[in-house]
Amino acid sequence: MNATTQKITRFGLLTALALVLGLMDRAIPLTALLGGAAPGIKLGLANTVLLYAVYLMDGWSALLLMFVKVVLSGLIYGSLTAILYSLAGGILSLAVMLAVRRRAREASLAAFVLAAACDAYLLYRNPHPKGQMLLAVILIAAGAAACLAAWILNRMGKIRDIPGTSVAGAIAHNAGQVLVAAVLLRTPALLTVYLPVLAGVGAVVGSLTGIIAERVFRALRLNTHETEKNRE
Repeated sequence: MNATTQKITRFGLLTALALVLGLMDRAIPLTALLGGAAPGIKLGLANTVLLYAVYLMDGWSALLLMFVKVVLSGLIYGSLTAILYSLAGGILSLAVMLAVRRRAREASLAAFVLAAACDAYLLYRNPHPKGQMLLAVILIAAGAAACLAAWILNRMGKIRDIPGTSVAGAIAHNAGQVLVAAVLLRTPALLTVYLPVLAGVGAVVGSLTGIIAERVFRALRLNTHETEKNRE
């Protein structure tokens, strides 16, 4: 099998995998499980495929994969509006991940500072949070803690840069969608009311998908090494 055929086959498999994981994202009622604290939030399993593309494919291939995944997902599961939101989030997310993939340790630290700042802002506006707001504050604090843990573990050499890149991409994806919603709905208040919540939740989700992606990458690399040894 020549290089071109391998590239096309890999692209097709990744596209199919992204669509299946996207369906799983929709099947998990994360918003309901969080008590409605973050409407529209998803686990982001499909982002593990994009992480693979960021680290193991060139930038243009990753961009094409993201575009095909967004368009097909929108046509199959959503609508043209959903495509617009997802495309905005996907472009910003991919750009950020490509920018920080070699400096993901700093990205984890920056995400920690951002999540902590979002939490402080929400507590400033709501000194005594209750109900959904209290849950949002807790989630954001958990996201900040996860980012700090990722930074520490990366410095210790326990994990690679993938979780940091994932966190940065998740936060950027949510930010892109909120920015488009604020423009289309002519509701700038979304940037101060909803974006801090999504930034914190994105830190939690990004940490989770990053850890999953790292384990998958490690398993694939081990399997590849074993295959090469068997051939020898």
